[in-house]
Amino acid sequence: MKPHLSAAFLAASTLCPAQSPPDGASLHTLNCAACHLLDQSLVGPSLVEIRKLYLGKPDDFVKWAVAPGKKRPGAVDMPSMVHVGEPGLRAIHAHMMAIAEGVKEKKVEKGDPFAHSPTQAARPQVQRIFLPNAGPAAIAIALDDQTSLCWDAGACRLRYAWTGGFLEGYPYWKGNGSSLAKIKGTVRYTEAAPLFDGTPRFHGYDMDGGLPLFRYTIGERDVTERFTPVAGGFVRHLTLSPAPTSPLTLEFPADKSVEITSDAGTWDKNRLTLSPADASSFTLTFRFR
Repeated sequence: MKPHLSAAFLAASTLCPAQSPPDGASLHTLNCAACHLLDQSLVGPSLVEIRKLYLGKPDDFVKWAVAPGKKRPGAVDMPSMVHVGEPGLRAIHAHMMAIAEGVKEKKVEKGDPFAHSPTQAARPQVQRIFLPNAGPAAIAIALDDQTSLCWDAGACRLRYAWTGGFLEGYPYWKGNGSSLAKIKGTVRYTEAAPLFDGTPRFHGYDMDGGLPLFRYTIGERDVTERFTPVAGGFVRHLTLSPAPTSPLTLEFPADKSVEITSDAGTWDKNRLTLSPADASSFTLTFRFR
């Protein structure tokens, strides 16, 4: 018998197009790999242990992922994976069960287990991890070998961008999630306030070319937000639906070290005003000086 699922969870499940079955491997990388290694227990249990608990029990796996509790003292609470949707969670379950088959648990070794991992150099890269100056649902995005971003899924907003390396995750892993990952590089842009006014509600993200397309609601308006790299900075692609009925004004930090341009609207110093038509879909380009 399937576990009882909330209306919000059922709505999130519709994010996965029926004509395109969810990719369990990709969903696992994006939502689970930051805390669950294949054969070692770090922030969360290994996939080997998860397989022992949930082999042949996809319903129990989905129920736990939607509303996780606490199974071991001192462990970091797992955030709900409701945004993944039921089809996605079942695909993750199948992937975990498959790749952990026949694998033996390893003893956790000293040092950073990710220091020499080939995934550390892969670009683009997305990790859900605890970051400084962000909420617990922070998502780190390495756009290319120079520019990285911190996007806060809890507040549905960009927190900051940095250049240089990506992350030093060992403080996070070693502290079992009680410490923050460290940024490798220099913060070049910080957004002190959300771009839009209103109550945010995060609805998850899709992957497009290895980069996330975030979906969220501000008040009653649906928003999508995506970032792509550009020489010396990044581009921010946004859509709003329904479009505003009056001009929309966005205010950015008065930071002379960053040049911000747009493909629409008019600027007055650090304020951009968009017509209702322009606000439905526009891009912002950030270049570090």
